This record gives sequence, structure tokens and C-alpha cells, in this order.
Amino acid sequence: MDNPFQLNPDETILYRSQPSRQWYMVAWRIGMGLLEAILFIFLSFISFTNIGKALLGTFLPLSIADGLSRVIFQGIVPILIVAWFAEDVARIFMSEFILTNQRIWTKGSPYAWDRGHAIPLAEIKSMSARRDAIFLRLTGSNKVQVHTFPNGKQIVEAYQKNLEKSGTP
Repeated sequence: MDNPFQLNPDETILYRSQPSRQWYMVAWRIGMGLLEAILFIFLSFISFTNIGKALLGTFLPLSIADGLSRVIFQGIVPILIVAWFAEDVARIFMSEFILTNQRIWTKGSPYAWDRGHAIPLAEIKSMSARRDAIFLRLTGSNKVQVHTFPNGKQIVEAYQKNLEKSGTP
């Protein structure tokens, strides 16, 4: 039930970005994510449980504060961290960003489970990039959409060249 990208009539691709799937890049991103997850889980088991117990103990009986702190920091938090890591790894393999002369099509951004969806270029108020993030501000909203893709600066440059070519300020 995927929503694959298909070109419309009179549409050309200006820039297509897919995450780097070279083995060393994938290994680096997965390794760093795994290291972060292990570190946060370790801190959760050691420090955060004791801090939570002390904070909850100020207004709850100590046995309840200890149990609640353990459930939160040794149960819920590690599960959330592992889910975040799994989603981040899935996004490495699933995300795609395509800039055409009519729209921007994204898949797997900002979340791996996002299906492909398009944003017409006419709806984009501004686009900028910083590191691997692309920031889109749409005309109908003051919210900023953030998409993480390699080569964000090149995508913004291609977008700006298309604006200049089409005569849009």
C-alpha cells in the first residue's frame, strides 16, 4: 500500500535525494544511534531512577515513589528509546525527497512510516537548509516542516534556481 512517486505530465525532476546507503554510512548511523540508545538506557537505569525516586518521594510514600520511578525509568523510557532507535534506522532505508518543477514529494520524512506525499511549489513560502535538515514554511501555516535528508543545501539551491528560472521572487 505504498504511494510511489510518479511524474505528472510536463514535470521534470530538479533534484532527487535518497539517504546514503553505502555500508560505512549505514554502519556509522546505526552504530551512533545504538551507542546513544545504550547510553540513555544506562543513565535511565542508574541516575534517572534515583533522581525520579527522590523527586517523587517528596510527595509520595517512598515505596510508591521507588516503584513508580522504576516503572518509568526502567520500563517505559527504555522502550521509548528502543522505539526511537528502530524508527531512526527504518528511516535510513525508507526516506526519499524529490524536488520537481511543480512540487516537492517526500517519503519517510520526518517519520519512517510516512507515506509519500506531495507539496505543490506554490504552497511554499520559504525553504532553507542547515546541515542535513531542510526547513519548509508553507503559505497556509506558520509551522515549519523539517525534513532530514543528505544534501539539503543542494536541494535548496535547486529550488532557488527553479524560482529564478520561473521568475517567481
